[in-house]
Amino acid sequence: MPDSGEVPRERTMPKPLNQFQRQVRRQVQRWTLIACFTPALLGTAPVRAQSWEAVDALRSKLTSHGVRVLQRDCSTRGLQGAYHPKNDILIVCRTHRNAAQVWNTLAHEATHRMQSCAGGSITLPSQHRMMSRVLRRETPQEWKSIRAYPRSQHLAELEARYTAKLPANDVLKLFDRYCGSTVRV
Repeated sequence: MPDSGEVPRERTMPKPLNQFQRQVRRQVQRWTLIACFTPALLGTAPVRAQSWEAVDALRSKLTSHGVRVLQRDCSTRGLQGAYHPKNDILIVCRTHRNAAQVWNTLAHEATHRMQSCAGGSITLPSQHRMMSRVLRRETPQEWKSIRAYPRSQHLAELEARYTAKLPANDVLKLFDRYCGSTVRV
């Protein structure tokens, strides 16, 4: 190689990332992929979130990943559903009157399963303000209900309420993103 008079640059190894930096990088990569795929997802035949077909699709996805989905009479006033991560059980209370209400609860509780798979939050801090604004504007009662929870649960509830309002295909893709698309036998 002819000498060009340039001083050769030393190749150095990048500095190792600390735990926080790795977590932020993973979150950015996750949401970048979601943002890239969302237009393509919306171009596919959508499953309407208000339909029983959407409810069945999400319930099937949950059960194929080992989640026991149960319908129960819930005695706690106002309770619509629950997810118990220790035994991987998702409960939908029998208080719902139509597919839209069942979908909302199922998608909400499925989001808690996604959070469990991800080991915490499934959104970036930079998205929280926007999510809050959307919920306050579109579903003020949902927004107000978050205050009934301990402060430590506000973010998890914000994510769950916001995700439940997304189109069904997006919720299904998010579930695959955080909990994997492989099926347990």
